[in-house]
Amino acid sequence: MKRNIIILALIALIFSGCRKDADYHPYIGETDKLAYDSYSTQFEYLWKSLSSGYVFWDVDETDWDAVYEEYMPKFHALDAQHEAGQEVTLDDLNELYTGAMGGLRDHHMAIVIKNLHPAVSDTLPYFYVSPGEIEVEKRDYFTIPTFLLQVYFKYQMDAEMTLLDNIEEQESFDGMLEEIGTGISYYYFLFRLPDGRKIPYFWQSAAVISYVMNGTSASAQAAKAVVDKWLTAIKETPREQLAGIILDNRANGGGCQDDLDYLVGSFINERTEVLKTRYKEGPGRLEYSPWVSYYIDPKPDYHRDITAENIPFVVLTNICSISMGEIEPAVMRHVMPTVHVIGERTYGATGPLQPVSFIDLNFGGPFGDQNNMNHYIYTSTFEAQVGGKVLEGIGVTPDEIVLFKDHNTSFMPQFDAAIEYIKNYQ
Repeated sequence: MKRNIIILALIALIFSGCRKDADYHPYIGETDKLAYDSYSTQFEYLWKSLSSGYVFWDVDETDWDAVYEEYMPKFHALDAQHEAGQEVTLDDLNELYTGAMGGLRDHHMAIVIKNLHPAVSDTLPYFYVSPGEIEVEKRDYFTIPTFLLQVYFKYQMDAEMTLLDNIEEQESFDGMLEEIGTGISYYYFLFRLPDGRKIPYFWQSAAVISYVMNGTSASAQAAKAVVDKWLTAIKETPREQLAGIILDNRANGGGCQDDLDYLVGSFINERTEVLKTRYKEGPGRLEYSPWVSYYIDPKPDYHRDITAENIPFVVLTNICSISMGEIEPAVMRHVMPTVHVIGERTYGATGPLQPVSFIDLNFGGPFGDQNNMNHYIYTSTFEAQVGGKVLEGIGVTPDEIVLFKDHNTSFMPQFDAAIEYIKNYQ
């Protein structure tokens, strides 16, 4: 099994291709098998495809049959509206699809649909529905859209961290990582407490350590230097001088499951099960494969037994900790007893995604091609559980909640809480 978890990105949604057809699946296939010219037929294709291919029917409370009964007449009404010579706008479609599918539990999901009969008033060729964003915006600690908060976080933290005067050494990387073709930001510093003890701190904007550590490009080497500084400081600082460790996963948009090799493998002594996954192996809503365990082996390069030495390890999270950005703290807390999570409940997009080469073999995952089929649905390939719990649509709840909205738009109180926890750790 390939072990990537793909970062949710609108660009990927717009340009991804269609899945190869499988004869056993009548509603997900090649373009010529999905030709339609009515709004009701379009909705029926999508409804039936998700009925067979959505991987969270065991935990999603949506009454999918009731959705069909409620919304199919509304799509027939749109057909009648078009046939009567009246425009059907993207806003009309967006309202219906948001009502029908906007409450699904998959927080990776994005529904991208073209208007079959574009209206003069349409300003874009498609609309976009994100059940995750819809749910997150209802939370009492929501502030601004997550993608804007991620950008704000980076610049605000850069400004706030420069005010710290008790940093012994620091290293950073901010740029394009050639191996993945997108930008990342890393920030490491060695923080000194008043008593002289030290705390290695590391912030990552994406979970791509495995690409960085195995990359050959100049950008990967520069980013690797930052990760190496942090992991080496953890490994080599004498116990009497090492107060604790901080991994900052706030505004971490996700990445690769292989990063657990470093973030867990460096601190365990034996092969350890960290999570389980399963996929849809049949068209029935509850036709799943068996749960398959995912294991991490000890990684000797930076190894330190933090459990035996009772070293506190704080992971910071916020509402913008997404995908691997939230699976990491969930797994680390599950398998490493001294890990403590501080911050906000995370986004809730924990279902792994796989490339088309694997999706062809099962009933789950993204389908469609918005350019040729007029729709594209981005949805998780696997269901995952950590410690027996499926966190999709819920996210990771911190051990200590410190909300961004309560502190005058400053992110420092969450960092300060981590420092206080480590200072008082017994």
